[in-house]
Amino acid sequence: MPLSVKLKSNEEESLEKFNKLQTGQDVADLLEIPYGQLLYILYKIPEQNRYSSFEIPKKNGGERSISKPMTSIAILQQKIMPFLHSKYRVKSAVHGFVCEKSIVSNALQHKRQRYVLNVDLKDFYGSINFGRVRGLFLSHPFKFGETAASILAHLCCFKNKLPQGACTSPVISNFIAADLDKRLTSLAQKYHCKYTRYADDITFSYSKKNFPRTLAYFKSQSFIPSETSIGNVLEDTITAAGFTVNYKKVRLQIRNMRQEVTGLTVNEFPNVRRKFILQLRAMIHAWDEHGVVAAEKEHLERYSDKAYKGPEEDLDGSYYKSVVYGKLSFLKMVRGSEDAIVSKLAAKVGQLDSEAPGYIQEIMMNSELFDVFIGHASEDKKDVAEPIFQAGMDAGVKCFLDQENIKWGDSITQKINQALSKSRFFLAIVSESSINKAWPSRELNSAIARDISGEQKVLPLIVGDPTKVLIELPLLKDKLYLIWNNNPEEIVSKINELKN
Repeated sequence: MPLSVKLKSNEEESLEKFNKLQTGQDVADLLEIPYGQLLYILYKIPEQNRYSSFEIPKKNGGERSISKPMTSIAILQQKIMPFLHSKYRVKSAVHGFVCEKSIVSNALQHKRQRYVLNVDLKDFYGSINFGRVRGLFLSHPFKFGETAASILAHLCCFKNKLPQGACTSPVISNFIAADLDKRLTSLAQKYHCKYTRYADDITFSYSKKNFPRTLAYFKSQSFIPSETSIGNVLEDTITAAGFTVNYKKVRLQIRNMRQEVTGLTVNEFPNVRRKFILQLRAMIHAWDEHGVVAAEKEHLERYSDKAYKGPEEDLDGSYYKSVVYGKLSFLKMVRGSEDAIVSKLAAKVGQLDSEAPGYIQEIMMNSELFDVFIGHASEDKKDVAEPIFQAGMDAGVKCFLDQENIKWGDSITQKINQALSKSRFFLAIVSESSINKAWPSRELNSAIARDISGEQKVLPLIVGDPTKVLIELPLLKDKLYLIWNNNPEEIVSKINELKN
């Protein structure tokens, strides 16, 4: 029987079933699969056929073993995963595999500290065995029946442990590590430290003069991070929670050296290494200089361990683009979309690829500066706004006009508000048509407010009889205005004078 990822029962009904799991049949009913088929998948299919295992290189050397579940198991895991997340109560110290948290939020907790301690847990998923997972399902907050707990543990485990590659492993690991988080949070409070955990990466930071030796200490007076020993109290606390320290990855970092947390520097604020930005900039430059296909070939020759393994004649630049987009997206996550470096690199990529991902287009739009925003009513678009826009483009005056700058599918309100805030001047095309329309009036009132605060300058352009128009707009009466006389070049020339 073919399996579907989507459950037929509604969310409320499914959650009620989940909360009452006692028997194997209950689990099968929840997952909407015949009980016999469920047992066959979990117990009859040879273990070596349930998952495919492979190695991927780690960032800092070595290899990571990934176990990918077969399709039927993956579907069943995807069905059960939302229910697991619904039961997990996020701890303040936990930043991995939870909504609205990331390596950035994790690193933020430890910025500008005198000491930063990194401790890695050895074989994190591997230390969470079948028994621990089954015990989890038998206890609070699940309290499932023994048969249901056993079947769910079999569904989520491979070779007697949590597989790295199953979608259910991250949330289950957070459940199992809850006792560890509780113990280490208490320890941090006792010694006036900050504590966070991102998966198997544990971090303590300390702002006072001498870091507590019960947590970690330098083997010598050289203060070399690699020469760090873990304190007995911290090691015993981790061991008591059922985990093991990876002694090779215990690092105590002092303020006048580079301090890192989950790969980000935190001496001042969470940031990537300078090398990362230089590499990304070099990749974009190679794309611009030699074309994306040539840049891709050179990249793969230089880094022979990269993911692409197909024939050279099939290279089309798509792999290279995906690497650039991934790096740029990561940089945006860390530094923010308004960061000057992010904006500059996104603008360059946007010029190279008109079909760049939406976040790049959004960064370009958000960072784009306009000389003048042309505010107008639709009745004045063809005869007034469009000629001014064209004259501005011809004269090197960067103008924003809705129909030229807003693309299909864009949020009109968002784009207009962004452009209004990024324009030096607001050209208010005021006519008998515009003064009685809500949208042009809102744009004008917003611009007048910024004019009053000194953020923007409003340039009134009257179409028609000024006495009829200005009587409705008392805030413009004290401003020098120009009269539209089918003279777009003259209007643009005066704007150019104001620019300079």
